[in-house]
Amino acid sequence: MVRRSAGFVSKKPHRKSRGGCLTCKRKKVKCDESQPVCAYCSLRRLDCEYPPDSSKSPPSSTPWMSEDSSPGPLVVVQSQTIDFNDSTSPISSWIFPAAHAASGQLTLEDFELLHHYKTFTWHTFAVRGDPSTHMLHREIVPQLSVSHSHLLYALLSVTASHRNSLQPSKHLENKALIYRQKTFQTYTQELQKITNDSYESILMTATFLLALTPPPNADAPDTVHLDWLYTLLKLSEGIRILASLRWSQGIEKLSVYPLICRELRTLPPPPLLPEPALHTRAGPLGTTPDHPNPAPTYDLPHVLPFAGSVFLPPSLRALLESTLNPRDTSGPMDLHVNTLVPVFHVLSPIFLSLYYYHLSPDFNVRIFVFTSFLMPEYLALVKAREPRALVLMAWFFGLADLVPHGWWVGTRIGYVVKALGRAVRESGDEMTIRALEGAEKVNRVAREEGGERAAETVFDGWAGVDWHEGPVKAQEWELSLLGDLDLNLDDNIDLEGLDLDIAV
Repeated sequence: MVRRSAGFVSKKPHRKSRGGCLTCKRKKVKCDESQPVCAYCSLRRLDCEYPPDSSKSPPSSTPWMSEDSSPGPLVVVQSQTIDFNDSTSPISSWIFPAAHAASGQLTLEDFELLHHYKTFTWHTFAVRGDPSTHMLHREIVPQLSVSHSHLLYALLSVTASHRNSLQPSKHLENKALIYRQKTFQTYTQELQKITNDSYESILMTATFLLALTPPPNADAPDTVHLDWLYTLLKLSEGIRILASLRWSQGIEKLSVYPLICRELRTLPPPPLLPEPALHTRAGPLGTTPDHPNPAPTYDLPHVLPFAGSVFLPPSLRALLESTLNPRDTSGPMDLHVNTLVPVFHVLSPIFLSLYYYHLSPDFNVRIFVFTSFLMPEYLALVKAREPRALVLMAWFFGLADLVPHGWWVGTRIGYVVKALGRAVRESGDEMTIRALEGAEKVNRVAREEGGERAAETVFDGWAGVDWHEGPVKAQEWELSLLGDLDLNLDDNIDLEGLDLDIAV
């Protein structure tokens, strides 16, 4: 009831609140206690922070959510801008109580991990040297993760692992493990109901799974290293299957396309070599290692489907020839020819890119997508320890050691190459072992003298191929294409002039 006193205006009774924001307390003004930003701070664009022990939740605030709750939108507060790219930028406590993702409520620790990803971790994934992947990893992935729990858990897991690698902590190790388990659980569920809205986030999560599969310890037995290799191949098979769902249906228009693009440039044809040429198999654009990107990405007149010459080191080429034309025809029939030969063909443009453009972003991309060409039949041969299949994997891993790779791999590539080598020597013949030695040499030189010298050794003893001539020949080929375009342009001008004369 309102009390009236002589000499005073009527005044409504009120309860004094102690739940206002720190800014209003400091300014000694009444706070309406709206969260995440009160009206006073919002109007003046001031930092609005509440005491950490404040438990009052005003009606305008968003309630906390559990993982089983319905997801809410991420609340974007306009009164203060957080620069997640600035490692010195503090994360205000007011931002996390109102922020939600598809996985539920984001905690302050989640935001700290997101901050670390946006500041540091994304760089470790953008190792192809292709600038188009920078924006993808830095901006698009975090944005997608807010509305897709499987991607968010993957991002948080790899970031926790990254922080743990920099500053080892049992807490971070456990967080990475928890988020990894949640990633696989939610990812498996999402695979059962792929939609246009979730497709890109699922594909992105599939690439993160490779980093979520920790390598074995250095002293682990060979079988453990080979099992880890096989696990990576199976995960890569999942990426290949996912990409195939949209490969001929405009996948090149999606934001995640730079991650699965198979080449950055069309390569010149192989140099003329003294020995008879072996050829790859012809096929439609977008289906062969010679032209691996989706067909719509090829729009130059000189790009036509064709069977290119195989470009392989002599020892690897000899192994291919013996597979196609075995000397001993009296033994059992080789049932693996049609499975192995395409993998030789996949390696060919990798060597060609290395020859013409040396260690370049195009070479990096071809290494990263190599496994996307491998079929289940070949993976079965790797699992069965078929010597030639293991040699091809040894060459792949040897070459992969020449490109920048993630912190989660470390020095494990060398251990895998050694494990493959010992497995090949147990059952491989002389020619197979000779082909293996080339891959082992590349890996050894990379460790001792660096990637550039290791890349050069690939072409040692290769008749008709000189490491230093490759870039020169590539430039000559590119100039010849420009000359062809100029000639076509001149022809068009002449024809137009002829038509004009006739008209007059």
